Order: sequence, then structure tokens, then C-alpha cells
Amino acid sequence: MQSHAGYGVHEETLRLCRSLLAGSWSKELWMGGLRPTRRRALLWRRGVQVLFLAIILWIGVRFALFVEAARHGAAVAFPRPPGVEAFLPISGMLGLRHWLATGELNAIHPAAVVLFLVAVATALLARRAFCAWVCPVGTLSEGLARVGKRLVGRNLILPRRLDVALRGLKYLLLGFFLWIVFVLPARALAPFLDGDYHRVADVKMYLFFRELGPGGLAVVVGLVGGSLFVRHLWCRYCCPYGALLGLIALVSPNRIRRDPDQCAGCRACTDACPQLLPVHDRLTIRSAECTACQSCVDACPAPATLAFGLRRRRAAPWVVAVALVGCFVVGIGVARRTGHWQSAVTTAEYVARLPWIHQVDHVGAALGGEMASVKPADTP
Repeated sequence: MQSHAGYGVHEETLRLCRSLLAGSWSKELWMGGLRPTRRRALLWRRGVQVLFLAIILWIGVRFALFVEAARHGAAVAFPRPPGVEAFLPISGMLGLRHWLATGELNAIHPAAVVLFLVAVATALLARRAFCAWVCPVGTLSEGLARVGKRLVGRNLILPRRLDVALRGLKYLLLGFFLWIVFVLPARALAPFLDGDYHRVADVKMYLFFRELGPGGLAVVVGLVGGSLFVRHLWCRYCCPYGALLGLIALVSPNRIRRDPDQCAGCRACTDACPQLLPVHDRLTIRSAECTACQSCVDACPAPATLAFGLRRRRAAPWVVAVALVGCFVVGIGVARRTGHWQSAVTTAEYVARLPWIHQVDHVGAALGGEMASVKPADTP
């Protein structure tokens, strides 16, 4: 009996040593007070988040300076940054529909189409990694949740039935926006895309947030305050863009995979998942909610148990980071090379239009006007 016990202790010691040499702590060491030291995914993800947050802030400041100068007739020192069209997803989808129907990419906001397609490409390659690695709202939401956890000790987890019901809200919003995109008759697409509203849609978007009324401000404050206590409040329950990318991600071959032979059954992965997915109980994570943040991979105390990638080939966190950045570099590079990045709306046209910007109809009226201009017989 002693020999068997000694053999068991010897095997356990060897297993712990192998875990240490592999760069991660075993379950027993972790439970004894030491935690995993490998947080490679988090480090790479933070790097990508900081990179895109810096780029977006730079774009935002330059666009604000451009608009304010153009509105007041001053000399425009900074050219309009095309990257601001990332915040025009409806324009991107309408432009894509027009491109597929006619074979021509509309020249008013072509970067909106390009950046929308880049986001779709990231979903096909890395699921909803756009949400956890790139999106500034996701980064802000994550930071707010960390602040809230420090204030009250933990983040609030809603009851399951309420959580499921609220998650459906973002799909309802997605359905509404898709209805806007596809309700417009085909022959009205070009008139709308070339019309007064769409030509200054980027400025209208900027002014919407710059001149928020009491109602809009209350919504923003509510979302920010709620995000302190409910992790990823906007992303989990309200974001239609994330809902769309999640549905596209369902066909992605890359996903979180668990090796049951290596799994220690500690549930550390499930506890770490910001999307509350039962990682410890699945061989693969197919959920549209998975953002490929790889928090579960970092939290796992057993090496080689969890990984992101294909069935037979796993992608290290740096590969995901390079793939995401590469999608943007390639997409924007091709667009610039082919002349589909800069808007056809010139600085002089912005300067001429912006003093009367508030006289331009809102998007609903603009869409309604274009629809009314099409005879019923023309409607497909």
C-alpha cells in the first residue's frame, strides 16, 4: 500500500513540475494560494485595444476640428479623416447593398462599406473578437465594469430568465436596422446615397452626440452607470452591431476548444468568462455571445486544456491580434489603392453645406422621401 501511495505522490510531483515548466500553475497550486502567471491573451488584447482606442480618439479629434472649422467658415487645418465612417454602419450596409446590386461602390461614404466588410471579415476569422479586441465601446464597458467591481466588490449577474430576455433586445434592434436597410426600394438606393442627408451623415452623427438633449443624455448616463454594475451592459443587451457579428461568427471555423483529458474540472474558465458561458461543460464554444477574448484560456490552470482556433490547429493570442490588425491594414490598403477610401464630398462642399446642416431632414424623413419618389410599379 505504501508503494502505491508513494508512486501516486511521485506522479503528482512530476505532474506539478511539468505544469511549472510549461509556464502555468496547476490546479492544486492555484487553490493553495498561487494563481496562473500566464496572461498572454490579456496582454495581446490590451495592446490591440489601446492601439485602436488611440486611433479612434485621433480620428475623433481631427473630425471634430474639421467640422467646427467648416461650420464657422474658418480655414480647415485638418482634412476630414475617412475613418470616421466606421460610425456609419447603416450607410455601410446601404452602400454594400447598392454595390451588390449595381457593381459600383457609391463614392459618398465608401469607407463605411470598406470598414463594415472588414468587421465582417474579422467575424469570419475570429468570431466576435471585434467586440472584445477592437471596439472602443467594448473597451470602455470593460473598464467601467472593472471600476464597478472595485467599488462594490463584484459585478451584478442578472437572473437567467431576465438575462435571456434582455439579450433578445439587441436582435430586435438589429432586425429594425436591417428593415431600414432593405425596405428602401432598389431604385431609391442611389438617390438616397447621393442625397442631401447622406452627404453629411457623418456630421449629423457628430452633432447628434455633441448636442444631446436631456433624453439622450439620460440614456447615456444610464448606460454608463449601469455598466459599472452589469458587465458589458450595452454590448450584451443592446448592441445591434455585435448581434450581427455574432450571427456571422456562427459559421466561423475558429472557436474556443476544450480538451477533456487535460481538464481539471475547476470551473476557472467559466468563472472568468465575461459572457457567462459554461466553458467547463463544453468541448467547443459555438455561442454567438463568445467574443474570443480568451479570458477562459488565461484563467485555466492546466496547460493545453483550452485554446482558440481550428480543430487540429490552435491559434496563439498573438495570431489573433495580428489577424485583426491585418484585416484593417489589408482592407484599408486595398481601398486606398483602388480609390475607394476618400469620400467624393469635398471640403468646399462641407463648408458650403454645414451652415444649414440643421435644415437637412433626419434619416427617417430622408428615407421616406426617397421611397415616396419611387412609383409602386418600380418597387421590386
